[in-house]
Amino acid sequence: IFAVLVVIPVLTYFFGKRWYCSWVCGCGGLAETAGDSFRHLSDNSIKAWKIERYLIYSILTFILIVQAVVLSGYFANTTEIVGISIYHYFSRPYAFFIASVFAGVIGVGFYPIYGSRLWCRFGCPLAAYMGIIQRFKSRFRITTNGGQCISCGNCSTYCEMGIDVRSYAQKGENIVRASCVGCGVCASVCPRGVLKLENKSGDDRFATNSFIQ
Repeated sequence: IFAVLVVIPVLTYFFGKRWYCSWVCGCGGLAETAGDSFRHLSDNSIKAWKIERYLIYSILTFILIVQAVVLSGYFANTTEIVGISIYHYFSRPYAFFIASVFAGVIGVGFYPIYGSRLWCRFGCPLAAYMGIIQRFKSRFRITTNGGQCISCGNCSTYCEMGIDVRSYAQKGENIVRASCVGCGVCASVCPRGVLKLENKSGDDRFATNSFIQ
């Protein structure tokens, strides 16, 4: 409870989702190793984005209900709620259908079809929770200098979360997306130095250098 209400929000405020999704999570580790060669297959269409939003937040809602029931049973020292087994009807279905089938079998097995971050984009409830914090209350940003963008598309091609980074870069807009894990690949593959990974506060995010005036 302390981690969910205090630790996660604080770390997400300073570092965005990357502190967990890129540095800690085992699924993220698999995505950036075994799934790295498939990152370009991530769908960055509007349709995929809509499915992503509806599905991941539905799973987040479901897991919040599950956790509320489990904690109620824990504090009440009981394994049943209104005569319903917590294990058989709440914990066990989530563990099998979401944590095992979706995160494991589909999330990893479908790398060659849907890209390397299928679970992270469409199913992970922790990613959804941190994404909400990152979207509305975080210093973390991928900042852009749209005047330098040549629309090569490298950033969108290599984004493992299926974000159309190029559209943000062309408009000179910072990428404030709940799904961004802050891997920094888009900034690395940009030939013009348009994108920059930052977690600074204030409006002066993009520092001038010898290449970008």
